[in-house]
Amino acid sequence: MAESRLIRDYRASLARRLPGTIVDELIDGLEQTYQRHLGAGLGQDVAAREALAEFGDPHTLMELFAAEASARRTARSLLATGPLVGACWATLLITARAWDWPMPTLARAGFGLLLCAVIALLAVAARTGNYRRGRHAATLACLGLVTLDATLGAALLRSAMHGWLVLLAAAGCARITFTVRALRRIRAH
Repeated sequence: MAESRLIRDYRASLARRLPGTIVDELIDGLEQTYQRHLGAGLGQDVAAREALAEFGDPHTLMELFAAEASARRTARSLLATGPLVGACWATLLITARAWDWPMPTLARAGFGLLLCAVIALLAVAARTGNYRRGRHAATLACLGLVTLDATLGAALLRSAMHGWLVLLAAAGCARITFTVRALRRIRAH
């Protein structure tokens, strides 16, 4: 039996914002509901409208899906823990007198710009209702964050850290581990 035009339009609306495998799974459930209504004696258009009414608005469905997406959860976790880890890095940089390090001004500016970009991308990933946009923003933010943390860690290792400073550096290393694991989960969906 041919797919209803209403269901085709619904599929197209979902396909603009969700990955194909997820759309296929959602449409499979919608098709089953549609077939159930047809089996109850409803006409094709009425059965399609009833199935769509049960399934809900595609925009609402996509927002619910995005709200549960690992990209959004990761972004929110990183935004929540960012100030604490940033304070650890700041303590280490101040203690190591980072302002005396021989580093080009362009590299310092690039570091600051990358940090601002990571925060902005995390904010987009944490708030967007668009699954793909959130996933891409979180992926780029995670890559940027790993780059920042690894660069800071490498620079601080060169600066002869001792004692309690090593414990503070562990916060950055823990975030690298968390971020890489989260990035794998984000890319898997």
